[in-house]
Amino acid sequence: MRSADGEGAAGSTYEHLVLTNTGTTSCVLRGFPGVSYLDAAGRQVGAAAVRSGPAGQAVRLAPGASASATLRTVHPGIQVGCEEPAQSTPVASLRVFPPANTTALRLALSDVSACSSPAVQQLSVTAFTR
Repeated sequence: MRSADGEGAAGSTYEHLVLTNTGTTSCVLRGFPGVSYLDAAGRQVGAAAVRSGPAGQAVRLAPGASASATLRTVHPGIQVGCEEPAQSTPVASLRVFPPANTTALRLALSDVSACSSPAVQQLSVTAFTR
């Protein structure tokens, strides 16, 4: 799992979460990843990502092939409930559950803060596509 092509736009950042099949056989992905922020102790920070857009088609990944989902992050200080510095906290990673999986992957982050309130929706994610 890696992040690629991050771009900022009006208080948000958009980036691709890229999942590569590192196995020796093909696999199929269909749907949305589960995504949330984690603090340094591995506890979830704020609300998990909501799904954005259609569920998409099944994506077959041969060994070494990749698929991506677009993650939108709203920066702290923009939304009601996260306007003050005390309402955000440092985060250490993204936890990403591939569709239909119960084992999470982690993507390390540095110098990132997130809204600590689970009432503030700060993450949204699309389904995986090729």
